[in-house]
Amino acid sequence: MKKWCIFILAVILPLTFLPATNAEAKKIVRFGNDVVVDENMTVEKVVAIGGNITVNGVVKDEVIAIGGNIFLGPKAKVGNKVVAIGGKIHKEVGTQIGDDEVELNIPSLSSCIDFCSTTNWLGWVLAFKIIAFIGFVGLAILIVAVIPKPFDLISTNVQKNTLQVILWGILGLVVLLPLTFFLIISIIGIPLVALEVFLVGIAFIVGYIAIAKLIGDKLAEALRRPGLNILWATLLGLFTLWVIGWVPFLGSLVKAVVLVLGFGGVLATIFSSINRQREEKVI
Repeated sequence: MKKWCIFILAVILPLTFLPATNAEAKKIVRFGNDVVVDENMTVEKVVAIGGNITVNGVVKDEVIAIGGNIFLGPKAKVGNKVVAIGGKIHKEVGTQIGDDEVELNIPSLSSCIDFCSTTNWLGWVLAFKIIAFIGFVGLAILIVAVIPKPFDLISTNVQKNTLQVILWGILGLVVLLPLTFFLIISIIGIPLVALEVFLVGIAFIVGYIAIAKLIGDKLAEALRRPGLNILWATLLGLFTLWVIGWVPFLGSLVKAVVLVLGFGGVLATIFSSINRQREEKVI
């Protein structure tokens, strides 16, 4: 249970402190600020949202910028991928990159603003959905990049124990209503209602992203690209669900099923982890 509490805090705390760094000194995570890795620096991973990344030193793992550009100097060495979402990758001669370069450009919003006149409410709705989707994708990619293991565990659990996961999802939804009612009528429990809503919301978000990652993996296998990187798989799954969401009735149905599966996957994974820890203690 302790590991999952740490996981939940790891998702939330970075969003509440604007310039923030990961608990590990060599992992840099920044919000709304630029990151510079100097020539004499060696870091594990660099993630920036709403800021640029400049690398002149060594990054052992990945460099990820969401809403910013990546500048790689002639002495920059990156052991894994370089990912820029909503920005560009600029590299000089001599830059060393261990894996792929992923550059996902997002068009300027000026065209959306022109399209969304005051009399064109459909344009406003479309622009809002696109911006909301881009924001959610950015958040999802950031979380998966920083803590990928829980999403692997949940998606694997959903794939191997689908029926059990569905039962967990239905049971969790059935329990939510009476639990909320009990907390409301209890004086002591009233402050816990907000905490319940908060944790359930986190569970739905994490579960949805995990199912998107699983869908991305399956699509990659169908396209004969097995073993796709977790960031690419998640992005592919999220985009697929977003496109399906535009289909009347079917889109809402698919998203409802994904939410139940994801919620059940989170619950099943948490409780299986607790049971496993108990068994290890007994042994």
